[in-house]
Amino acid sequence: MSQIKSQVCGWVEQGHITQEQANTLYRQVTVLPDASSWRGLIANLLLWFGALSFASGVIFFFAYNWQSLGRFAKFGLIEVAILLAIGAFAWLYYRANSLSAASHSLRHNHSHSNHSNQCNDSRFGATTANGVLLAASVLVGGLLALVGQTYQTGADPWQLFALWALVILPFAWVAGFDGLWLLLVGLINLSIGIFLDSFSHLWGAFLDEQGQLLIFICLNLVIYYAFVLLDRNVAGRWHAPILEYVCSLFAMGCFTWLITWLIFDDLLKGDGFSTWIVCGYIAHLVLGFVIFRYRLPRIYPLALGGFSLIAVGAALLIRLMFEDNDPIGGFLFIGLYIILASTGLSIWLKALSRKLKPQSESMPESEPESMSELELEPAARATQRKVGDIHEQQ
Repeated sequence: MSQIKSQVCGWVEQGHITQEQANTLYRQVTVLPDASSWRGLIANLLLWFGALSFASGVIFFFAYNWQSLGRFAKFGLIEVAILLAIGAFAWLYYRANSLSAASHSLRHNHSHSNHSNQCNDSRFGATTANGVLLAASVLVGGLLALVGQTYQTGADPWQLFALWALVILPFAWVAGFDGLWLLLVGLINLSIGIFLDSFSHLWGAFLDEQGQLLIFICLNLVIYYAFVLLDRNVAGRWHAPILEYVCSLFAMGCFTWLITWLIFDDLLKGDGFSTWIVCGYIAHLVLGFVIFRYRLPRIYPLALGGFSLIAVGAALLIRLMFEDNDPIGGFLFIGLYIILASTGLSIWLKALSRKLKPQSESMPESEPESMSELELEPAARATQRKVGDIHEQQ
């Protein structure tokens, strides 16, 4: 459907049809969600809120009744809740997988071998079973905190979050769901941050705040590129676009902050650390441009890199212009630079998006998408017939 919209947009730009005729085509071709689709969306939202509310309610129940409950009652209740959640996940998981396999075998019996991967991919993503598994993952954290509070193990807080991330790693791998991957990566970042802060006295002379910030940058960039490459080569389990957005945004935000920090701190002193960081930043921007412009066309990482470069350029101008003097119109010049650079980047990204969209949709995939390719040609022919009818009426 998006390819048809791009085709209609091209007809408008070429002058074959007017904007009013294009709007008419959109209304006639676009399939609007019906009542059942809205009910499914609302049901999924209620399911996810209910699962998270259940897990939060169990944890708050222990916090409120901490003095009233005995040791065995606390462990028994939360362990029973975890077992019930895992049992519900197993039942929903295999039930959904069986129904999906039966549906695909009936609808695509003639091309069962081509669509076998589709049956497997129904296990991953935002499903009912994975929503229950997310609640179980949150309850695991509550169980670990309960162990630490009850027996006063003396463990550092970073060990709690690190162990929590290690325990729910199989859950995230089985579910292949954004929410669980995001929880796992968040716990890893949190545990590393607390670890670095707890033992800062050991390596204070070797690893300052800038070095710690560099650790988070490298960690999240590795996670981001790993999911990008795995999502391209392995279907289903590693498809986590929300996690990719969050990791890339966090990494580029930290990278921009670090470069800006160096600009106002000691970049002009020319020490080895600052030089290597700047070279790494430039190399990352160049590598990202090559990958996401030519190899894996994507707009979001290009936008992050472009706006990060604009922010770094603005910081460098501020440092150079206001270090020793206060020139008249300096703020106006920097403001104009930000406005013009942001506008130019936005225009380029918009034009690139229009250029890349037809290419990405016509790019051959190793595994076909359900029946979208078969349904696309009749819809395109119907759109062309409607355009012909409009020209005949004129």
